[in-house]
Amino acid sequence: MSTPDAPDPQAPPPPPPYGQPAPPPYGAYPPPYGYYPPPRPTNGMSIAALVCGIVGACSPLGILGLIFGTIAKRQIRETGEAGEGFATAGIVLGWIGVASIVFWVLYFIFWIGMMGTIFSNIPTDDWPTDDSTWDYSVVLTLLGLA
Repeated sequence: MSTPDAPDPQAPPPPPPYGQPAPPPYGAYPPPYGYYPPPRPTNGMSIAALVCGIVGACSPLGILGLIFGTIAKRQIRETGEAGEGFATAGIVLGWIGVASIVFWVLYFIFWIGMMGTIFSNIPTDDWPTDDSTWDYSVVLTLLGLA
């Protein structure tokens, strides 16, 4: 025998108390047609990393793209913002900028060394400055020093 207080499992649920709205029968309504959720905000440091990476691909600003990109990646991981691709591009272009700086420094060091070697092998005993007829006053006049 069943007790009179136990609800029948096949009976409909009781109506809500007075003053409360009835819940929708099948859950929440879907969003209207054409509705999109708002986009995630883009991380500002990732944009700065991309800009510095592009500008600094062959200049010292590439180091800033590398730094900003690394900071932006950490911020995006913590906050869930958009812009991870921008940060990655800034890091890659920053490394390209650092590599180009290293290349150009080594290039200039190489050529300075080569010029030093070339000039040290030039014989200096027959230079025209040893000529007694050479007059420096022409040069000083041209430079405005005489």
